Amino acid sequence: MTASELNRKLLFFGQNDVTDFLRNSPLNRFLYKKLLGILSASGIGVPAVTLFNEMYYQCTRVNYDGMPGVDIGQRYWSEAANWIDSSEGAQLVFCAVWAVLGAKRNHTFHEECFLGALAPYLRNSVFVRFAEELAGELRLSGISVPDRFPVMTCPVSEIVAGFTLTKEQGKGFWGYSDPARLNLEDAWRKTWEKVTCDYSHSVIEQYVRLYSDQEDQLKLISCMKTPLYSKTHSERLHFLTDLSQRIATGSFDPSERPLLQPAASPDAEMEGSGEFQFDLGLDGTEESRNLDMAMRYREERDALSSQMEEMRKAHAMELARVEAKYKAELETLRAENDRLIRWPLKKRDNQPPLPRQGSDVLVFSLHDVASHVKERFSRSGGEEVCTMLYRFAVEYGNLSEETFRLIDGIVPAILKRDLPHQTFEFPNVQQFNNNPGTVVNKG
Repeated sequence: MTASELNRKLLFFGQNDVTDFLRNSPLNRFLYKKLLGILSASGIGVPAVTLFNEMYYQCTRVNYDGMPGVDIGQRYWSEAANWIDSSEGAQLVFCAVWAVLGAKRNHTFHEECFLGALAPYLRNSVFVRFAEELAGELRLSGISVPDRFPVMTCPVSEIVAGFTLTKEQGKGFWGYSDPARLNLEDAWRKTWEKVTCDYSHSVIEQYVRLYSDQEDQLKLISCMKTPLYSKTHSERLHFLTDLSQRIATGSFDPSERPLLQPAASPDAEMEGSGEFQFDLGLDGTEESRNLDMAMRYREERDALSSQMEEMRKAHAMELARVEAKYKAELETLRAENDRLIRWPLKKRDNQPPLPRQGSDVLVFSLHDVASHVKERFSRSGGEEVCTMLYRFAVEYGNLSEETFRLIDGIVPAILKRDLPHQTFEFPNVQQFNNNPGTVVNKG
């Protein structure tokens, strides 16, 4: 199974008859009339149902792309031409895609990147006038364009079948060292790498969410793991295994990721006014628009990186806290065991020695450290200090409730300290009445 086949099976495997598109859809009936005219005039021999399937697949695919706006010519334009076996047919498809996506009231960040990168290719197309006229007529017609194009996902059993050895393929395979099997699994891995943008975590989670059934989600992840080896792909396998565990335990968030939401910007009200924001004119603003989109993408990337770092620190602190609690419970049980059993367990002798008084080692009390962190540290820094203190508590065997109470109170104290406080400044105290008995409106 090629990457193009797999992506279409996952996102939009298509209709068999054009009437399935025309039923209860003013938008599709409008497009159908326009395509009939251009097909008869240009002599393109691609069936209308093929053009509709390709157009809907491309409209759906944009928001599942892990590299929005990158290498449009090869990854979209050439791939579509090869799939429908017509270069002019692919140009016609992307003219329609450009007009339809551009007519949306709200655009996702992915769609903005895609439309901006697609415009230079359409300027060189023989159907550039058709694209401009279609966009203008679609805008004036008042026909609504869906905010989200629906996916048509094939049963997961078809995906599994594409990554399973048949009886003929399995003949002569004596293990993973067999060259034929290695070549086949290498092809499977490259297919998944291309579809998931090199096993991008966010892209994988989006594809898993295409299936609502938990068993189907686990089967899809199993297909992704099939061509991976523990020695060379340990990081990928670790993520997929962790994702499987989250799904199996009900910890996987079924909601959509933010990347599919309309892009936020200071001009959101203007963008949602229905005006067509993407043109094919050579007005010199294309470069600045691309720079703006690149800057927005970098800002979004930096924000996500910062969020991931905060989550990592919080997770490390919670892990250290749970470990310290576990050690404390273990010590309690050990003490109870020594009290009740005639032959107590051997006492551990691996405790690190405490620093001697009078040495050149500074010794701080836990109370002093906690007070200083509450006053001076940010939440991120406080979480790192808490992680360190939990681990020291375990290492030095200081597992009392008082220790945990002091450490647990650091982050809440920082959050309380950073809460915004509203203050009022009045040069004359007579100007302020907190609870007036009568309100007088002076006109």
